[in-house]
Amino acid sequence: MGQSGMFGFFLLGIALVAGLAMLARVFVSADPRTLATAVRYGGIALAAVTVVVLTLTGRLGTAMMLGALAFPLLTRWRTLRDVFRPSSYGASAGGGQTSQIETLYLRMTLQHDTGAMAGEVLHGPWRGRTLESLTLGQLLALLEDCRRDDPQSASVLEAWLDRAHPSWQTTEEQSVGGANNSGSKDSGGRRAGGSMTRDEAYDILGLSPGATPEQVKDAHRRLMMKVHPDHGGSTYLAAKINQAKDLLLRN
Repeated sequence: MGQSGMFGFFLLGIALVAGLAMLARVFVSADPRTLATAVRYGGIALAAVTVVVLTLTGRLGTAMMLGALAFPLLTRWRTLRDVFRPSSYGASAGGGQTSQIETLYLRMTLQHDTGAMAGEVLHGPWRGRTLESLTLGQLLALLEDCRRDDPQSASVLEAWLDRAHPSWQTTEEQSVGGANNSGSKDSGGRRAGGSMTRDEAYDILGLSPGATPEQVKDAHRRLMMKVHPDHGGSTYLAAKINQAKDLLLRN
């Protein structure tokens, strides 16, 4: 082997040692941005050294072939950068990272530091509201819609309810199981009645305490146009809206 070949392999050895040192530092820190940068520049450097070595050792054809194969990989760098970009992890104001999942009905955000989970409603009567701002009665009505339209949304919401309202299943059973036998039955034979306070009735209709009978009727009419089963809405929610109206007008 000529001196040029030995010199080429010497350069390749230096590149490999430097690359291993860089990888060791990167994986110790385990920072996505650093990892992406190392992959980019380390890959480019290794490819360049390999081409030089092959050229010096008389394998120019092989070098050209490797260069042609590497070009498409370099053009995909933007995709790799986007994957490791901090915004894709949803960096929070406190410096921690967040993960986000989006379903038909919900956008859920998980704080990595604290484990706290927050949610926003994307579809239905409460679109734009946060889960934290909804009453348990409204959340159960939303869950009914999710179960009917999107099982993934239902699973995510149930997981959130387990954290935010550990006894939600008991409340749901009481609400649909006949705690108040005067409630109307839905298409599955379950009762959508159950005890309801005036505050819950106001919340369901989106009214403030002390609303007039006309305001109650208007709110009821407006909501029923959106959620009536004949219009593809929720039987459970329609029954709760009717119950809220009856309660407020009766007293």
